[in-house]
Amino acid sequence: MSLPVLIVDGYNIIGAWDDLKALRDRDMGSARDQLISILSAYTCWGWERIIVVFDGREFAWEYFDGVEVVFTGAKETADTMIERLAAGLTHCGRVEVATSDSAEYIAASGYGATVMSARALREQLDQRSEDYRSRLARKREGRGLMLNDLLNKSVLESLEKLRRS
Repeated sequence: MSLPVLIVDGYNIIGAWDDLKALRDRDMGSARDQLISILSAYTCWGWERIIVVFDGREFAWEYFDGVEVVFTGAKETADTMIERLAAGLTHCGRVEVATSDSAEYIAASGYGATVMSARALREQLDQRSEDYRSRLARKREGRGLMLNDLLNKSVLESLEKLRRS
């Protein structure tokens, strides 16, 4: 089973997370950079790809630390881009969309994507961080840390398939 693709409604998440909202009020660019930085720490922890979509004036698709960052063109909203991505990518595999926009929730789930709120995304990232910290703590307790301690189950299953083929 392949890992899902995560599509993030960038400005929606920034507006929903208190720390990013406070940063946004001082400097929007820094808030965007911080969101991308947070997500980049999780690129190999449960998603095949992470795509963050922002409204923009000029279309751009860039890569920063393993995260795909999309700025829509002037004639397209982030919501429209997210819907197009969800529609196209669900044919290739599992897609998760992170947004607290109710209209976007309905649209993305209509294309077959699993939708999570901004709060649910934060909780999932926090849980993955806690899992990682507890694995490292076990190492410090004298039990050697193995690769399978660091990788999630679906990645381990994929590696096992490769080993057997």
